Amino acid sequence: MNSTCPLCSNNGSLLYQDDKHTFYQCNVCKGIYRDPDQLLKKVEEKDRYYLHQNHINDHGYIKFADPIISFVKNNFDSNHKGLDFGAGHTPVISEILKRSNFKVEIYDPLFFENKKVLEEKYDFITSCEVIEHFYNPKKEFELLYKMLNPKGKLICMTDIFNGLNFDTWHYKTDPTHVFLYQKETFQWIKKHFGFSGIIIEGRLIVLTR
Repeated sequence: MNSTCPLCSNNGSLLYQDDKHTFYQCNVCKGIYRDPDQLLKKVEEKDRYYLHQNHINDHGYIKFADPIISFVKNNFDSNHKGLDFGAGHTPVISEILKRSNFKVEIYDPLFFENKKVLEEKYDFITSCEVIEHFYNPKKEFELLYKMLNPKGKLICMTDIFNGLNFDTWHYKTDPTHVFLYQKETFQWIKKHFGFSGIIIEGRLIVLTR
């Protein structure tokens, strides 16, 4: 069985299949993507996200998101402009940064669809547990690259597949997780979209324009 990769448009091969999940792995960028017939409708996806109970006083989530928050605080200041891309229904990261006097806009296609912010340029863009939800990762990474100022940074968090035991990897079981990444995938993204640098530290991925 073959399918077309939504990131690089090359062919993929069947990687995993059970009664609920079918995933392909791209032969070129090594991205892992869900069968298009299993993608949720917009209203179903939105309902699923409402199950996420993240809020500004959720210390567990704040600790989870700390790699992104700390990276911004250590590399930028209040003179820089940021965007929380895929902020969700409760934009925790941007609110924490704003409390430290950072200027951060928010965007989410389901909850804060203010497309005017997509026409601006930013020194940093945060995207925490978002890029695995991209139905069209090629389009999204093109947009993210375009919105960055020269030397600007795209700061993401996602779980990266290590190439072993996909059948027991919990990350695949969330029906909103539709495009999953390996380290080779991020290297392909860096080269293809023209990023000048990349840092991968655990779940934290930083791409520099």
